[in-house]
Amino acid sequence: MEVGLQLSLKCLIPLPDGRCLLLGRASAPAAVGAELALMEGDTACPIAHGAFYPLPAQHGTEGSGAAPAHGFSLIADRVPKSPRLVLRAGGGSASAESVEHIFETAEAAGTSGLAKLLADQPPALGFALLRDAGTHAALASLMTLGGAPLGAFAEWMARLHPVRGRTVENLPGVEEAEALHSLGGDILVVVRGGAAFPPEARLELALVGLLPGAGPLASRAVALPLFDGHAAALPQALVLHGRIDPAWLDRLSALEVVLQLRMGAEEVHLLRCRPRAATVPDLLDAVCRTTLLAEAGEAGSTEALGLLRLLTARREAAFEPMLASLAAQCPQDADAGGQLPRIGLILGADDPVATRLLQVTAPEFEGRCDQLLILGDAAEEVAQAFLRRGRLPVLVGPAAVAALRQAGGVAAVLVVEAPRFAEAVARGRPAEAFSRPLGAADLARLLALHGAAGCEPGLEDSLVRLLRLERHRPGEAAFLPVPRGWSSPHAAELVNAHLARLWTAGLKTQGLRTEGLAAHV
Repeated sequence: MEVGLQLSLKCLIPLPDGRCLLLGRASAPAAVGAELALMEGDTACPIAHGAFYPLPAQHGTEGSGAAPAHGFSLIADRVPKSPRLVLRAGGGSASAESVEHIFETAEAAGTSGLAKLLADQPPALGFALLRDAGTHAALASLMTLGGAPLGAFAEWMARLHPVRGRTVENLPGVEEAEALHSLGGDILVVVRGGAAFPPEARLELALVGLLPGAGPLASRAVALPLFDGHAAALPQALVLHGRIDPAWLDRLSALEVVLQLRMGAEEVHLLRCRPRAATVPDLLDAVCRTTLLAEAGEAGSTEALGLLRLLTARREAAFEPMLASLAAQCPQDADAGGQLPRIGLILGADDPVATRLLQVTAPEFEGRCDQLLILGDAAEEVAQAFLRRGRLPVLVGPAAVAALRQAGGVAAVLVVEAPRFAEAVARGRPAEAFSRPLGAADLARLLALHGAAGCEPGLEDSLVRLLRLERHRPGEAAFLPVPRGWSSPHAAELVNAHLARLWTAGLKTQGLRTEGLAAHV
């Protein structure tokens, strides 16, 4: 064996698809390149996937000197007989033929050993496998080994440092770990300290989702890939932003984030938390928020705003083409819904007094609609005006939102904003309060805008904003700023300007304006 080269093979695990997973450790001088080969006799076994991760010095092989130690995971295309692993570096080589743990079947690994093996290894091994399971199909089977909801990772994840709310306890230097996700699939994690993090501090994450099963014990875990990830270090915070496919959010019963916080070469912490659903303004403003005990500093604020500019630019690059394309597909003629059945939607039904007005004007809806949806604080009371007449099926609250989401392609939607309807009735022209029929393209655009740039949790606010765009005239404000408490006026201005660009993507911007973007701080 070449001096400075060391190799050990910890375990071999058959996988359900006929491949196998090998775990081990390797050391080679930092100045030379190194590669691993898996041999079966004189024949090389194809390696479908390989990943390496640094080990703290105390976990390296004894006598390794200055050679850095790395753990590795390999997936071979088949289970080799009498495997021999070869490490080649700098003209020398080292080999390992003995395996500390060999599991005869995937089931044996899941029920009797792999979970304990992961729990006993350096945390970086479990994290590397979990993260790679989101992008490599063969590793994904580890999530179901043994039949437990988290498969081979169940015991390993149970030992991770939990984050309750966003408070991190008993971890010096770290005060908060805030994880957020948006309807559009944004994932944002901010780890905050009361003082500056060391320059070498780094933040990584792995995502785990739980799919509901037929019973309480039938949940199935999946590792999810993170797309377009970007990590950054601020003076008193570590930030990581990326996206998942938003379709997962409708399928999952729970989403968890595993954070790997590297404070230095020898200090690694793993945290486990559940991201909170957030609106886009809330999620982006989190970049600039600080803890109550954080040291004030102009430099930190400036760097946070710089990162916020970068993240908003990345979001616009990701979402604007899609939103512009959807805007171009929306017809502008008055009969955009064609011959589809028509659903009436009353927005802003917040005043029970409106019940009498709607009872008198019910024929206006009955003559135009085949079904009626009502949203607002007084939706139940307002619905009684129509239910007593018995001529239209009526849905309110969450059932109405679900029906609206499902309407695309099967119905056109006529939207009436309750305050505008009252004004139109007072003028003797109630028909003017009905929007043009919104068809499948309009509803697809509405849902896309709500996911990418929704300003409130409910779909109602996004629909009101879309209708405002429909009615805008030259010189009128196309986007109104979000009324919320912001971390700073500068963050408010940046985020509102970003949202305005998304809401107006694909529209002719001449004559459009946004106003008061830094207001409501």
